[in-house]
Amino acid sequence: HHISAAYYMINVIHGFLTGYFAYWKKRFQEISDLSDVCVTMKTNSGENDVGASEFYFLLSDKLPEDDAVRKKLRKSKLDAVLACQELERSDTTFRRMCLFCKKIFTENRATLLNHMAHNHNFSVGRPDNLVYVDELLDVLEDKLKRMLCLYCEKTFKDWQTLKEHMRKKQHKKINPRNTAYDKYYVINYTCSAWQGQDSHEVLGEIEDMEPVDDGSDADEVGWKDWEDESEEASLICLMCSEECTSIPALTSHMNDAHKFDFTKMREGLGFYQQIKAINFLRKQVYLNTCFVCSEKFHSHPQLLSHLSSGAHDNSAISQSSWDQPQFYFPTYENDQLLCALEDEVLPEGSADEVVVPEELAPPDRCVLEALSESNE
Repeated sequence: HHISAAYYMINVIHGFLTGYFAYWKKRFQEISDLSDVCVTMKTNSGENDVGASEFYFLLSDKLPEDDAVRKKLRKSKLDAVLACQELERSDTTFRRMCLFCKKIFTENRATLLNHMAHNHNFSVGRPDNLVYVDELLDVLEDKLKRMLCLYCEKTFKDWQTLKEHMRKKQHKKINPRNTAYDKYYVINYTCSAWQGQDSHEVLGEIEDMEPVDDGSDADEVGWKDWEDESEEASLICLMCSEECTSIPALTSHMNDAHKFDFTKMREGLGFYQQIKAINFLRKQVYLNTCFVCSEKFHSHPQLLSHLSSGAHDNSAISQSSWDQPQFYFPTYENDQLLCALEDEVLPEGSADEVVVPEELAPPDRCVLEALSESNE
């Protein structure tokens, strides 16, 4: 529009168009000849040119006044960004749940960001390089809720399929080519970014930044699995809200606390049979119903008391109870016990069939929360 209607052009400019236009709109009203502040270019000025000559006016940072305006606007924007960053650092009211587990972090945003980087292999860069962190987390959380891959933004029909895609494709990161993320990195407000450095290159540099080395073997582990050690440390008991770090530890707990032999229950079962049995147990416990004798109780503590009474062998569960298609699907979202089973090597000759899950509702944590509350 400026070229065709007003005959003037503006050299490349980033990030502060509103202030820049406001300044020059007022300035042009104060002068009678644009050539006083602009570079003047005349078209068709050669001896053999036949078209009509026209004058165009260029605003460029090569002009002292224009350069001064740009520097002032850059500094103003950078000051505002740094002020916001300082507020985020000093804010003590921050409270947010991790995007990948149920752990809640308070006061310090950097603690949450480092947790996701070290424990979930998901890094958006060093906390000191970020700004508008709450907004960034909102954007990422919204994409996960809508089952969007954070990198390619492809939509998936359920949580497990999304996680598997991001793990296998190494998409557990944001796309440095997506300019929508530029605003969250302080480096994009510095002189190098304003003065022609491609913002994609800037984000590419940030993508390569790793969390502070804590002496671990994170580089070797890398993208080995979405279900990292942190998430393996959250295997929830089938009967209560107790968390264990491994299947052997969980098996020992259920033996001691609930007289339930998890190893015996799994004997002779293929992978998908174990999945169905576990999902059946989760549902029955959530309904306060004994999974052996089907007796229903008024509260979760009453069910636990019944299971601990020795009234029957808690591991003697009728296969007809759980061997139903409905139990292919988890009772609550992100059941790490199911993921831990998947990591184990299946016996040779397993007759398990591949199951393609139906479309599931978005993840819901109400079941786990109900179990936790009733156990307190």
